[in-house]
Amino acid sequence: MQKWYEKYPVFKSKDLYLAGSSFAGHFVPNLANALLDDNKQSKQSKFNLKGLVLGNPMLRKKLDDIAKIDFFFSREMINSSLYNEIKKECNAIDENNYLSSIKTTWSAKCKNLVFEADLAAFKTDAHNYSPQKLFDVFRPPCAKTEQDLNLGKQVPIVSTEVDMCHPLRVQFYFNLPEVQKAFHGNQTNLSYRWKGCFM
Repeated sequence: MQKWYEKYPVFKSKDLYLAGSSFAGHFVPNLANALLDDNKQSKQSKFNLKGLVLGNPMLRKKLDDIAKIDFFFSREMINSSLYNEIKKECNAIDENNYLSSIKTTWSAKCKNLVFEADLAAFKTDAHNYSPQKLFDVFRPPCAKTEQDLNLGKQVPIVSTEVDMCHPLRVQFYFNLPEVQKAFHGNQTNLSYRWKGCFM
């Protein structure tokens, strides 16, 4: 970053915000700490760090899982009885569990209680449960399909706000002709629709 500031000195006096999502919950705070340490040690380089932005950060897997339950309870999405039972049953925290790929070891009872909390929080049943709803807790769940999107039934919703409960929303959005035109996509007029690389 010092080299970058040397190359683009106009940015040196600007406010600096560090941002990231997911695993950035680890490296963004560490980078911020390194920059602040550098500010203390160096008389030449001063990073004008003003803040951090972390979106759905991965901190420690078990802590993150329990934080979801705390959030549900704070928003009155689950009752105190279920909340207290989960806190009692799921109280073990493995401080070394940093990666989302590491399987969290919960008791069967804890897993069942957490799943019950997900269902209660989103007022749904196991058949209609979708983990994507976790990213959209303040909006009602979608009942529409990609076909409804393609037929234009949900275009206003998708074009005016993020529709997090529809798993193919990005695929739909990037196939809208006005969107492709705006970012100069599909310049060769492909005969097939653009498709995302993961579900």
